[in-house]
Amino acid sequence: MPLEVDVVIPTFRRPEALARCLDALERQTVAPASVEVVDDSDADRGPAYSRNLGWRRGVSPIVAFTDDDCVPSEDWIESIQRRFTNPDLGGVEGSVTTPDSSGAPSDMNPNPRDRWNRFKTANMAIRREVLEQVGGFDERYYIHREDTDLAWRVINAGHVIEWAPDCSVHHPDRGGVPRIAIRSEQLLYRCDPSKYLEVAAASISMSSISDGTWRSLRRGMREVQEPDGVAALSRGESLSLWSRAFARAVLRKLSGG
Repeated sequence: MPLEVDVVIPTFRRPEALARCLDALERQTVAPASVEVVDDSDADRGPAYSRNLGWRRGVSPIVAFTDDDCVPSEDWIESIQRRFTNPDLGGVEGSVTTPDSSGAPSDMNPNPRDRWNRFKTANMAIRREVLEQVGGFDERYYIHREDTDLAWRVINAGHVIEWAPDCSVHHPDRGGVPRIAIRSEQLLYRCDPSKYLEVAAASISMSSISDGTWRSLRRGMREVQEPDGVAALSRGESLSLWSRAFARAVLRKLSGG
């Protein structure tokens, strides 16, 4: 029998978008076992907190995550179930589309070369037992990168997260506008510095250099962001990270990646 799937949706002051998402879940070819909506509109404790609250409410062996402003495809649950017929699979990362300037669907998927700079909870499913093993999301991430952190810890615990383009979700409202939360970057670096090198390289471009974004990121990661926060990068850590990241970014540009 296919494994049942619980769906977790954190929401924050977007009732119309949430209604659209829930309507899409009502039209699934295979119904989810439960849909756990966690409204953080008043407390504003962040999506990591909301997602932890949501997945711990359910009991199904698979937990699927999406966002309140996403629209899962009609066979989303069914396609997730097909993937988890593989008993060795710890999780799946599905594809995400968004409208381009003409309104046609355009993918928001990671660069095929990237191994670590990916993983979005707009479309991700993880085995419940794996979530329990790694402790779920790190709630120190107020916003941004909490999904990447979770995936890295799942992989570092010995599990496989498979790329699943057939598990698709549409993101109608925004095209993945780049965000930088310095504390989240520090936390992600501390989660796994070797994997963060790919993230750092992806942040370097002509535009991020010219508009000062890259400089602000480098400086910010060397400063303590919160009284109880993660350790800032030392001068040596920063020099090592960014010199290697710059070299990787140049090589990637030259190779057309």
